[in-house]
Amino acid sequence: MYLSHKYKFLVLRTPKTGSSSLSEFLVKNIDDPDAIYTEIDDTNIPGTLDPDIVNRNRPFKYFHFSLEDLLREGVITPDIIKNYRCISVLRDPIDRQKSFYYFMKKWWSPNRPASLEEYKSFSPDGYSLRKEHNTMLKQTDLLKYNGEICGEFWLYENLNEHVEAFMKDLGVEIKYPMPRHKAGFRKNRDNEIEFDHEVITKLQNHFTDDFRIYSKLKFLEWRKNENQAN
Repeated sequence: MYLSHKYKFLVLRTPKTGSSSLSEFLVKNIDDPDAIYTEIDDTNIPGTLDPDIVNRNRPFKYFHFSLEDLLREGVITPDIIKNYRCISVLRDPIDRQKSFYYFMKKWWSPNRPASLEEYKSFSPDGYSLRKEHNTMLKQTDLLKYNGEICGEFWLYENLNEHVEAFMKDLGVEIKYPMPRHKAGFRKNRDNEIEFDHEVITKLQNHFTDDFRIYSKLKFLEWRKNENQAN
């Protein structure tokens, strides 16, 4: 998470959506010495969030707080949710799940070729890889408050465009480009595994809102591009 009271915005970190890269970008570019943020493990940038809160939410939860987590911990208030710009990144749920698989197999089975059968062995339920917390986390849950989405989603594939527009809105100059952490785990996208109907159905059943909102945003993007072309 990255919280700026100076600029009145909150960015939540969703796993496997470029959250480390986005966090480093914000820390290095936003001129707010009082900003509150979690550590960035990929670059050893220490966080400014209260260590007691971090320790209560180890080992991984504190990287990926939701609005309700932050409310529970007293980091934000309902007024902040209402009046600040709350942001999270949303990725195609199927592509995100493949990203988890290729990332984790580097440790779990580095010497075996990727396969659908191996994915299913890691994830019999179709959506959680060896019950790792982050693989089960629903992207849209991060921005939910009282069961409703409170904030905006940036599409993962358009992250650079979203960031540039955001910084322009803030009137803040971009001095450091967006880094690319964990970008080398899927080098050959043309020869990746394909999920079958069984796996896709299980993903859709678990990540229902992620699929629904992602599809809606992609449709709105398509309609916007069509209108601009005409």
